[in-house]
Formats: sequence, C-alpha cells, structure tokens
Amino acid sequence: MNNIKKISIIVIIFTLTSLHITSQEVFGETKEELEILFKKAISHMQNAEYRQSIKIYENILENNPQHITTLNMKAIAYSNMEDHTKSLLQFYKVLQKDPNNIIALTGMGAGYGNLGEYEESMKYLKEAERISPNNTIILNYKKIIQDTIDKYPLSPTEKPDDRRYNKIGEIPNWVKDYTNWWSMKQINEQVYFQSIKYLIENNYIQIPKDKLLENEITILDIRQNLTKWSEGKTSNDEFFKNVQWLIDKKFIDIEKSQEDIDYEEYLFKAYLRKIVKNINDETRFIVDSNPSQDVIKKFLRDYVRWNFEQHVEMTSQKFPDPTYEIIDDTYTITYKIYINDQPDGLPLDHEKTLVNTFQFWESQELKVNNKDAKVKFEITKLKTDANVWITWVVRDIGEGVLGHAHLGKGVVEVALGDFNCGGNFQLFDTNSVFTIMTHELGHSVGLPHSTDDTNIMYPTYKPTYAYCLLTV
Repeated sequence: MNNIKKISIIVIIFTLTSLHITSQEVFGETKEELEILFKKAISHMQNAEYRQSIKIYENILENNPQHITTLNMKAIAYSNMEDHTKSLLQFYKVLQKDPNNIIALTGMGAGYGNLGEYEESMKYLKEAERISPNNTIILNYKKIIQDTIDKYPLSPTEKPDDRRYNKIGEIPNWVKDYTNWWSMKQINEQVYFQSIKYLIENNYIQIPKDKLLENEITILDIRQNLTKWSEGKTSNDEFFKNVQWLIDKKFIDIEKSQEDIDYEEYLFKAYLRKIVKNINDETRFIVDSNPSQDVIKKFLRDYVRWNFEQHVEMTSQKFPDPTYEIIDDTYTITYKIYINDQPDGLPLDHEKTLVNTFQFWESQELKVNNKDAKVKFEITKLKTDANVWITWVVRDIGEGVLGHAHLGKGVVEVALGDFNCGGNFQLFDTNSVFTIMTHELGHSVGLPHSTDDTNIMYPTYKPTYAYCLLTV
C-alpha cells in the first residue's frame, strides 16, 4: 500500500511486579520459581490457552492456597473460558482474604452479570466503584448492568438459608449504654468495636447475614444510625445491619473459625448451583456484561459486509482531492468524509468520539506552502464524493498496529480493540479510540509522524481497555 502510515501499539507485558508477587519464599517456592511459573502461565493466557494456564495456577496454589494474585488470574482464565461459576468461586476466595480487592470485586460483578444475577452484580460493582470511583472499566460494567436491570427486570435467585443464624439471641442491654457512650465520645471507637467483637466471637450475639445496608454510607452515618438504635428509635434489625457493615468494612475484624469459613464457602457454592438451575429452568435471557466477545463474533459472522482489505488496498490517487480556498493568506481546506458503519453490538459511542476528533483538528493551526492553514470536515453519504473513508474495525490488523491511513487522502482504518489482554478480543475505551482516530485522521490531512512523544502524531501508543479485568 502506498503512502500508508501506521500507529503501533506498545504491547502490554504482564510484569510480575504489577501482579504483587512477594519477594520472600512462599510455602517452599522462591520468588524466582514463582516468576518462572507465572511467565509460563501468562504466555498461555496471551495465546488463549486457558486450560494450560489454569494448570499452572493450580500448581502454584497447591503450595500457596491463599495467593491472591494467582487466585485472581485463575478466575480471569475461567472467565475468558466463559466458565463463570468457577470464575466466581476463585474471586470469592480472594474477597475472603482481601475484601477490598478491586479486580475480584469487579470480577464478581461481571461474573454475576454473565449469569443473569444483575442485582447481585450491581452490589459488587458499586462496592468496587466506592473504592475506585473513576475507574473506567468499573463504570463501563456498571452501566451495562444498570441498563440491563432497567430493560430486563428479573427475579433474583434466593440465597440458601444460613442455619447458623436462624435463631438470633437477645442483645445485652449494656450494649445500648456502650453505644450511647461511643456516640457521645465518652469511649473511643476502638473500645466500642472491641466490645462488639468480643460479643460476636463468643456467641453472645449473632449477626444475620441477610441484614445489609443498601445505601452508600460512611462511618459517620453508622454512628448516627446506632445512636438512634440505642435511643430506642429503631429496631434491632438496624443494629444488625450497621454492625454487619462494620464487619464487612473491617472496622470490626472478626476472626472466623475454619468451620465458619468452610460453611460459608459451602453456602456460596450452593448459591451458584441454584443460579445455574434457575438459568436452565427459566431459559433466562442473559446479556453478556463484557460485550467484546459478542462484537467480535458478529463482526466475523458478517465479515464480507465491510470488505476491509479491498478498501485499504485502494490507492489514495483514486480519491478526489480536498477543496480549498485562500482568505487573508490562510488556507481553508475542506475534506468530505464518508463514515462506514460501526460493527454490530458496539456498546460505546464512537460517533461522538469522531465528532471530538473533527473538532480537535479544526481547532489546530497548520502550515501549507508557508501559509497558515485550517481544515474543515463535511460528512457525505456518497463514497465517490469522499476525500477520506473512515472505517472501524475489530479485526487483527497486524501485531502492534492500531490503525492505517493514506497520507493526504484515502482510507482511514481504526481498530476498536485487540487480543492483547488475556488472549480474548477486548474493546478499547473511548479515550483510546479517540487517540487512534485523531492520529490517523492527522495522516489523512497530510501530517507525518512526530518525534515528540507528547504529540498526537507520535507513532507509538498504549491503549486502555473498556472491559478487561486484567487492567482494572
């Protein structure tokens, strides 16, 4: 292809540092041995060889059963295989050890979404958002789940009864006194929490697991809620809900017996079995919480609709030249743009992204023949009139390549995702597509690559993803 310019990607390398591998020996395996195993597993992941990677993760977990990074990676491998119940079980084990783990919380949200348990999914995604409020991946998952809840309301699967909490004991009267003293700051927070911890661990009171606060609250709200309870203004249910919140947020760190840990995992597995049974019995309609795979499947099914190779192989000479006029020694160059259809099922608004790209270049001050120049874009419905054809693609257009463009006029091809995040196709987020599109359109108006790594025309770029759990 003549005069074709490319923007390349800095391929994501899964560094062991980012995976939080500890430096000390871990249950008989040294850091070096662990790194070798991880490199093998990640290589399999990148090649979509998930079963091979899972075998390695299981090998690591034999000696390190609580190794959070390995559990997360194993969960993501199962998720990529679309085995969502096994994926959820691994994420569950992470959260038992680390309740604020962002990857596991997001993975639980995505996993429950993939099983049609949208309300349960939303609980985990809201918690993930609370910890990381500006995380694009979490927000993208949350939007899909909320849109699904609004459009397809489903009855959630009922959770199995927890036999340990069928009989709730009385709350000793002095607890209200202690709560009042805490609210008036006559005793400090640590003393109050330790007293509640003592009561729970010694079975003087039992906290039912179904008593949960639904609103997003803070420790100050908890203090106010418990104060109202101590004054007799609310029921014991409010005490249970607020204490459960304190336990979930680790303000009160309850040391569970191994029997309790095993029983809770038994209940979780029973819940997953009930969900699967409901899916089979109800023929439940399920929306994939990560639409990347749906988009690539539809694209490959209708591949001839776009006929990209034929488009890209067209030489720029086959396109009409843009028009221009000179006013007050300034060129105004007008490009007519034809925009190809976006792939079916694309959940992100890249038409708006394109508008932002046009605005970016129309605001730039350029030079043509030593004169000032401005560009202007007009949309046309006719390919024959267009100086530039913009084409969105989800196919692999070459290792490390994010787009193609003829220099000055012709075809612009913009990748909407790639296979570099765990071996499965993953869509880029809107900011990445904006950067790729703006770079490629820059070639279309005649700009070469820049050596300035802060310039939009710099030839390499590392995109970010819209739904990739590995990059949460």
